[in-house]
Amino acid sequence: MDTLVIYFSKTGTTKAAALKIAGIKKADLVEIKPEKLYEMSYGKTVLTSIKEIFTKARPALAMEIPNIQKYDRLLIGCPIWCGFVPSVVLTLLDMLDLKGKHAAVFTTSGSTKPMKLAVKLKKLYPEAKWHKPLNANGVTEEEIRNWM
Repeated sequence: MDTLVIYFSKTGTTKAAALKIAGIKKADLVEIKPEKLYEMSYGKTVLTSIKEIFTKARPALAMEIPNIQKYDRLLIGCPIWCGFVPSVVLTLLDMLDLKGKHAAVFTTSGSTKPMKLAVKLKKLYPEAKWHKPLNANGVTEEEIRNWM
């Protein structure tokens, strides 16, 4: 089963988890790159995230959209902002044909459980086959191998 790890990282925490997961799963790797970087304080990031959630914003991307046709499995990594994925992640997911793809999310949040996020994503993208999410904070190699 060919796997693609797709991730968004503001501080580098999710990137480190994505690199580790991709290495263990022998997966290809794609970074979600917003056109307008979230280079702001934590407080401003929270306010921006809340605004994007309420307006259902889809921030522009500064990247090539990956061709996911050859992949059976998508592992999507991100922090959790205000109880949900950063809107820039949704921008990319909206552009992908997820029909029949096995998908799972891994997060790097210290407070919100990834299952809440996974339920929301399953409702937004029901064409994918969603699997158990992973809290990637301090995750071990064995936990990654057992995931999915």
